[in-house]
Amino acid sequence: MKCRIMITLGLLMTMLAGPMVAQETAKETSTSSTTTIINDRSTHRWRHSTGVTDFNIEMRGKIELTDDDKDIKSISDDGYLEINKTTFGSKRTLVIESLGGGKVKKEYYEGRTKMEWEPAGKQWMAEILPEIVRTTTIGAESRVARIFKQGGTNAVLAEIGRIESDHVKSHYANLLMKHPVATKDYAAIVSKLANDLESDHYIAEFLKNNVSKFMQTKEATTAFFSATQNMDSDHYKTVVIKEALRGQIASLENVKVILQSASKMESDHYITEVLTSLLKQDNLNDALISEMISTTQSIESDHYRTVVLTRALDKQGLSNTSFQKVIESVKGIESDHYVTQVIKHLLDNKLTDEMLTLLLDITNSIESDHYRTEVLKSLLKRQDLTETQFEKLISAVGQMDSDHYKMTVLSDLLSKSIPDAKVVSIINITKDMDSDHYISEVLLDAAPKVKAGNNVMKDAYRSAAKRIDSEHYYGRVLRAIEE
Repeated sequence: MKCRIMITLGLLMTMLAGPMVAQETAKETSTSSTTTIINDRSTHRWRHSTGVTDFNIEMRGKIELTDDDKDIKSISDDGYLEINKTTFGSKRTLVIESLGGGKVKKEYYEGRTKMEWEPAGKQWMAEILPEIVRTTTIGAESRVARIFKQGGTNAVLAEIGRIESDHVKSHYANLLMKHPVATKDYAAIVSKLANDLESDHYIAEFLKNNVSKFMQTKEATTAFFSATQNMDSDHYKTVVIKEALRGQIASLENVKVILQSASKMESDHYITEVLTSLLKQDNLNDALISEMISTTQSIESDHYRTVVLTRALDKQGLSNTSFQKVIESVKGIESDHYVTQVIKHLLDNKLTDEMLTLLLDITNSIESDHYRTEVLKSLLKRQDLTETQFEKLISAVGQMDSDHYKMTVLSDLLSKSIPDAKVVSIINITKDMDSDHYISEVLLDAAPKVKAGNNVMKDAYRSAAKRIDSEHYYGRVLRAIEE
C-alpha cells in the first residue's frame, strides 16, 4: 500500500503554500497517467489519474501538522484539506475542516458512507500523510519551524535532502532563510541547494530571494557565484549574477568565478549582459579586464562583441596587454561598421607603433570606403605615423574605389606638416583617380607645399595635372603653383 501511495504521489510537485496572483492550470501526461494542477488565489487542487487510480487533493489555508507528521494539528480559519483516492471504483476520502478558534473537524468516508474517524480514518491519514507532506508544501511553514527549533539549520537541510521535488525543496529552503540562521551557515545552505536542485529556475529564485543575505560574507558570496556554474541555462545564470551585482562590489576573486561561469555560456546576448555588468564595477584591475577582453573572442555576434570591447576600452588605465587583446578580438569581427567602432575607440588611447601597424593592416581588410575613411581620418587626428605606417596608409587609400573618399583622406594628410617626400607620395595617388574634380581638389590642397618646395615636388605635381582632361580644372591647378 505504501509503495503504491509513493508512486501515485510522485508527480505532486507544485502544491503551493502561499496565495497565487492569478489562476494557474497545468497538465502532465504520459502513456499511463494524467496530472492536473489548479491553483487560484486561495485554493490549491491536484488530481492524478493512472486510468486505474484517481488521486485528488484540495486545500485552502495554513495547515499545522503533529510532530510525527501523521495528523493535522490545526488549520487556519476558513481553511480545509480534502484528500480522496479511487481505486477500481473504490473511493476513500478524508475531509479536515477548520471550525474557527483553533478547532478542527475530521471526517472519513468510504464511498459515500461516512465512517468513524477512529480507527480507520486516523489510520489511513497516518499512512498517507507523511508522504504527502514531503511531496507537497502542505504544512511546510510549521514543519520548518519545528525542525529548525529542534535541530537548527543542519536538521532542515537534512530534511530538504529527503525531498524529491525541486519546488518543495526550494520552498523549504526559502522558509529556512526566514529563521535566525547564523551567517556562518549561509555558504553551506547555498552549496547544498546548488547541488540538490536540478531546476535552474528554482535555484535562481532561491538565490535571488536571499541575495542580500548571501552577500554578507565572503564564503557565502563565493558559494553564491559558484552556484551559477552548476546552471545550464544562460538566462538564469545572467539573472542571478546581475541581481547580485546590483549595488554590490564583487571581490576580485568572485569576479574570476563569474568569468568562469560566463565562459561556459553559449548565448552571445547573455554573456554580454554578464560582462557589461561586471565592467560597471569600480574595483577591476587591468588583469581582469584583460581576461574579459579575451573572453569576447568566443562571442560570435559582431554587435555583442563590439558592445563589450567598447565598454572595456572606456575603463581608465588599461595596459598595452589589454589593448593588444582588443586588437586580437577585432580581427574576428566581420562587419566593417563594428570594426570601425572598436578601432576608433582604440585610437582614443596612445598606442605603440606595433599596435598602430596592426590596426593599419586590419584597416586594409575593411571593404567599405566609407568606414575605411573613418578609421584613417581618426588615426590621422590622434597618432603620429612612422614611415612604414605612412606607406600602409597610402596603400589603404590607393585601394579605395571612391575618388571622393580618397580625396577626403589625402586632403587631411596635406593639412598636416609633412616632409616633401610624403607630399610626392600623396600627389602620385591621384594617378589612380578618375574624377577631374577630385584630382584637382587634392592638387590644389598640395599646391602651397609644392610652390614652396623643390623641383621634384613640382615635377610630380605637373605630371599629375596632365591627367586632367578639363581645361577649367587643369588651368586652376597650374595657376595655383605659378602665380
